Amino acid sequence: MKYEYGSVLAPIIKSFLDMKHGLGFKYESECKLLRRVDQSALIHELDDVVLTKEFVNDFIKKHANEKDINITSRVTIIRELAKYMNSQGYKAYIVPPLPRGSYHSTFVPYIFTNEELRKIFLAADQFASTPSLDNQYYHQRDKYPVILRILYSTGMRIGEVLQLKIKDINFETNAFMIQEAKNNKDRRIPVHPVTMKYLKDYITKKCIFDNEQYIFTNRDHLPITTRTVYGIFRKILHIACIPYGGKGKGPTVHSFRHTFCVHRLRDWVICGRNISALFPYLCAYMGHADTRCTEYYLRLTAELYPDIVIKSEKYFNEGADRDE
Repeated sequence: MKYEYGSVLAPIIKSFLDMKHGLGFKYESECKLLRRVDQSALIHELDDVVLTKEFVNDFIKKHANEKDINITSRVTIIRELAKYMNSQGYKAYIVPPLPRGSYHSTFVPYIFTNEELRKIFLAADQFASTPSLDNQYYHQRDKYPVILRILYSTGMRIGEVLQLKIKDINFETNAFMIQEAKNNKDRRIPVHPVTMKYLKDYITKKCIFDNEQYIFTNRDHLPITTRTVYGIFRKILHIACIPYGGKGKGPTVHSFRHTFCVHRLRDWVICGRNISALFPYLCAYMGHADTRCTEYYLRLTAELYPDIVIKSEKYFNEGADRDE
């Protein structure tokens, strides 16, 4: 059911959203936060289109057992709304930005070892070739070895993989065109020839020829859901004898993306490549909005592979010199 804004701030919030959507921003998670702003305005019984310091500070205050990243999100959205309100002639308190480092997440991604990757791909192949007892789902299983190989060899988000259509794939240049990805960015990424062969064999087997047809679909010819992939991945982990451990305590589908980035940085260092020169390309390839996310992977790489510490420190020191 569509949310109906009901506070005195409703018109300005809707105008703000129209402006953001008009600029091409999806603003999906931000919409949920703006609903909370609207609900807070109702609770505070605001009778004028204004954001007072008291209201803003109450909105961003930390709740019991809340993660810092949630506060960061609220600070960001209320600052954006306040700036917009001021530009439209309304009074709105703009809370100061959080100190540098406040955006840091305590989440530690799971990085697969080479041996774990080998076990996972073997388990996926076994899963695909082993029918269920009644053979009902046999023809649905052969997509997962392809999906997992794409995830690791490209570092794509699972949502991006599931939205792939025939028109997005160029087998002549071995590349994908990622349409309307996160951060509202389209990007073209090269794909390893071996991965492309797996994909081409799958497409040929499934007789997928229509340019507008999705590659990985359910029985209704719609993209399979991320939830479905997550469930199958747990089965594959079980076959590979790799503990899942529950939410936040073990490997997930997104771990392939983390692993891709760390392994790429590791291999560049081992090969003696210039990280400073290649880093912007990796940032663009991953579809990161800025370098902060990619730099996090570089720090993580240095922690996992101590011999990389010196070269990674050189990159950050050079970056510090450039900022001065």
